[in-house]
Amino acid sequence: MILIRHGAPAETGVCYGHSDPTLAEPAEQTARSLSARLAQRPGPLYCSPSPRCLAIARALAPAGQIMEVEALRELNFGDWEQRPWSDIDRHALDDWAQQPLDYCMPGGESGRDLFSRVYAWATQTTLDEHSIVIAHAGSLRALAATLLEQPFEHTWQWPVPYGIALKLNSRGSGFDLWEQDD
Repeated sequence: MILIRHGAPAETGVCYGHSDPTLAEPAEQTARSLSARLAQRPGPLYCSPSPRCLAIARALAPAGQIMEVEALRELNFGDWEQRPWSDIDRHALDDWAQQPLDYCMPGGESGRDLFSRVYAWATQTTLDEHSIVIAHAGSLRALAATLLEQPFEHTWQWPVPYGIALKLNSRGSGFDLWEQDD
């Protein structure tokens, strides 16, 4: 299975999840860097409906191969969306830091909500070594927890680089770069 996170946002220091920031490089450029390695992949392509993910999917695969999956959206930060992190109430950020999976963003959702929706989708979907998933750091971490049958607490802080083909490593301890002969 190949896992791909969307490209990096152009602006840093801003909270975004369900909102769609401008990307540092066009999604089509990210897709071009992936396309030669992913050409002729026979499996389905599951994708967050977020434009920053869909643009990559549309550049990699024919429309009929792309399945938009609402459950793969990023964490909904609610009232914090598109606000600079420095403008968000410090006490609220501290509360979130104390309970990162259980704190519910004002007007949004908690990390456990994100995990629940990804888990529900993944356990009802046939995912195999030919599948490609294009999504966000949060939903890819939740998917890793589900596939590895680990608590989300173990995967929620795993690093997920932007715009690179990844796989779950064989040790169940993070993501590795996907190699074409994997």
